[in-house]
Amino acid sequence: MKRGLRQGDPLSPYLFVMMAEVLNKLLLKAAEMGFIQGVQVGSRTVTLTHLQFADDTLIFCEPKLEYLQNLKVILYCFQSFSGLTVNYAKSGLVVIDKEDGWAARAADILKFKLVQLPLTYLGVLLGAI
Repeated sequence: MKRGLRQGDPLSPYLFVMMAEVLNKLLLKAAEMGFIQGVQVGSRTVTLTHLQFADDTLIFCEPKLEYLQNLKVILYCFQSFSGLTVNYAKSGLVVIDKEDGWAARAADILKFKLVQLPLTYLGVLLGAI
């Protein structure tokens, strides 16, 4: 037990799924409590805070620096108790309808690189006109 899990351990996928579900619940609870606010989509105005696929997570948030600060805390808390880490080198921030200065500050808060649309995500082109 002291060595922890190793790559290839048959329990690894199950434990990862359990931890991904913890992140899911953290984000849902944060939105419910008003720490972050998702975006409204569709004709029925469904609020979307995040999408998860395997080890990828897309987080949608209204552009307020306070929400981004809270999101940063949520991610740090998740890293602290799960043992998993956010790969900041592979993480990106897409900012829509905000000035460049705001986008740079937001990227600095989250320690993500700024990414422009269109981009390819899981083989799908996003943001193309």
